[in-house]
Amino acid sequence: MSRFEDAQARMRHIPEPAEPSEPLPIGEAEAEFTVGGVKRTLSPADQLNQLVSYMDATYPRPDVTAPWRGGAGDRAEADLYLAHLPDRITHAAMLMLGSALDHTMPGVAYSDGITVEELPDLAATLFTPSEPTGRWAISLHPGGWWRGAGIARQMRWQPEVAAAAQLSGTTIVDLDYPLAPEHTVADMVAHVRRALDVVRSHNPQSVTIWGASSGGTLATLLSNDVDALVLTYPSLNEFGRLPDDIRAGAEIPPAESWPRTLVQIALYDDRVARPDLPASVRVVDYHSTHTIATPEESRRRIRDVADFLST
Repeated sequence: MSRFEDAQARMRHIPEPAEPSEPLPIGEAEAEFTVGGVKRTLSPADQLNQLVSYMDATYPRPDVTAPWRGGAGDRAEADLYLAHLPDRITHAAMLMLGSALDHTMPGVAYSDGITVEELPDLAATLFTPSEPTGRWAISLHPGGWWRGAGIARQMRWQPEVAAAAQLSGTTIVDLDYPLAPEHTVADMVAHVRRALDVVRSHNPQSVTIWGASSGGTLATLLSNDVDALVLTYPSLNEFGRLPDDIRAGAEIPPAESWPRTLVQIALYDDRVARPDLPASVRVVDYHSTHTIATPEESRRRIRDVADFLST
């Protein structure tokens, strides 16, 4: 069993359908931190607050400051934390929000039927849906330009890629692109362009690039080469903080010049600032931090990606 398949199996939680027939009464408990079992109706923002409070108290976050900004640069620790997130969020949500709700993460809920194939010559993974539409996409994992590959990509990012591919019928090539500081942004762009050549050899109906966080910013650098962009919590405002020798003169094209674009924004993002975007860009908000959201909100985010990919 691959890491991807193992991650799916361990996160699987299919509860008995038990939606309340009327709003649950608010019990007597601390509003800030309540273990599941106290019946209450919580807003999406309150659900997120409960989840984040538990996660931060139970699983301390590692230092993810980039090495060029004085961080430890420990990829292994940062990636392991991200790899465990889907599993930990599932179980934390069951505890804090109640086991009667559906706490299935999108990679488990929506990826049945997907075919996964490694493309070692491209340093990529191919996700083929059971009913492909002829639309293709390239996906670029998050990670602040210097992390997010390896186990984090396999266990946190790729299950979401599989879900979006299967839901939308889009064939997705997920890239293990080169990372800083060993490589420059120019190296990353060159890798994506090589993947675009491979994708175009299949005569796709359309080509989209979907990137998250720094992967979203990387996607914009190729906006003139594709039919559409999906940017999940993109770190657009932070791009200028990269050292000159890593950024290698790259500049984000004006958003007015982008193709059809969906930008997903975390309302409580603790890592990146909300970008100022023109009306031509479709923007959707989510009750989420940069890395943590309830399973329900994560499923909504992936459904939105899939809907955009399929139109």
